[in-house]
Amino acid sequence: MSSQTSGLRSGRTLRSGRNVGAQKPKTSHKLIHPTTKTTTKRSLKDAVEEPRAPTRKRAKKLTPSYFQRSETDASLDPNQKLRLFAFPREVIQGIASHLPLESAVCLTLTCKLALHILGSECWTDDNVRKRWHRHPETGIEHRPLLIELLSRDAQKLGYELCSKSCNTLHPPLKRPSQHRKTQLTKYCWGQDAVIDYLPRSEDGRGYSVVFDHIKHVMSSTSPDSDSPIEYLDGSFEVPHPRLHYTVSTTAGRINGNLVIQHDYLFRPLSPKTLLKARDVLDLPFRVCPHQSTTTEGPPHNRYTTDDKPNGPLLTHSIAATLPVSERVGVGKPSVFRKPTSLELQMMSSADRGEEVTYRCRACPTKWQVVSAQGNGTKKELRIKVFHCFYKELYMAARVWPSFVRREGELLGKGKRNSEFWSQAKTYVDFDIE
Repeated sequence: MSSQTSGLRSGRTLRSGRNVGAQKPKTSHKLIHPTTKTTTKRSLKDAVEEPRAPTRKRAKKLTPSYFQRSETDASLDPNQKLRLFAFPREVIQGIASHLPLESAVCLTLTCKLALHILGSECWTDDNVRKRWHRHPETGIEHRPLLIELLSRDAQKLGYELCSKSCNTLHPPLKRPSQHRKTQLTKYCWGQDAVIDYLPRSEDGRGYSVVFDHIKHVMSSTSPDSDSPIEYLDGSFEVPHPRLHYTVSTTAGRINGNLVIQHDYLFRPLSPKTLLKARDVLDLPFRVCPHQSTTTEGPPHNRYTTDDKPNGPLLTHSIAATLPVSERVGVGKPSVFRKPTSLELQMMSSADRGEEVTYRCRACPTKWQVVSAQGNGTKKELRIKVFHCFYKELYMAARVWPSFVRREGELLGKGKRNSEFWSQAKTYVDFDIE
């Protein structure tokens, strides 16, 4: 018993000796610099971690061309012959120093030579960069005065200074066939600014309509006019590997209503090839925000859980026009939602071989589908789409949001407008001929 006790005690002594007794010198794992013999955490981290792959340097943003002028280029500027620039540079800078800040900024914007001599320091002044900023000594707000001067000069050049939010000089609004959507389009005009779901060509050409186009036509044409509106005309070809796909647009007043007509023509590239439904349905094709041929399911949305698939009306209108042997690639009924009673009535009429003018239940849009014999032995499919903006500007402003497609995860029920979710509305019927 005493030997066991002594053994336990000796074991405890040994274990305690490891902690209390003479300890072994700790081996340092730090890297010692050959000259300073000191170690930093950064050097230890670099030694332990694996070598990183070389990072690609971010390309420097190029300076605008008007900032890259050399003294030689400035001396060859034709504006050197003007009386103002005949003075020495110091004299011109001295004259500009007595100008108000907003006038000095406008002077640098007159030509590249003036900017080269005076520089762009006045552009970065807080009195013109910051909103609601008053000069601490004079109390003058230079920014509104600068905007007033820019607006006056921009009108002479045909430009328009955006006073909404971007403070940008916008060029004159081009026709829908020449208009291009930019990053500032929705920023300035809102989310309902542009109809951007129409097809485009390889070089970006297409038909881009904003509400200002409709406003311009409403104010410049009479409801009693029966002549075509050339301002809204357009025509271009959409690239496709197997089809000759063209889109042409015309517009006019029909019984006073402004109606825009899009003609979509599909024709096989080879004379020996038959046009099949799959060639058109696989694009996918769309005539308005609510009528599409897509078979994809509705996207995820945070605020709506009862989304439904796309409707079958447009797909059925295209397939019913073609022979049964050419209805290859038509989606099964299970991938679409159940048609409404009005849609079912139009689909039944098409199955009986009747000429049907289809209409959307969520916007004033109608369309017709015609399959005809083209040149030689080619088969062609023509789809005529009609959008009505009615007679008056207030009615056009009312129906315009229904023509703009809006879809996103964070959009609520009142904001979404697509083939997956839309609010059924009643619109006054309109004629298309």
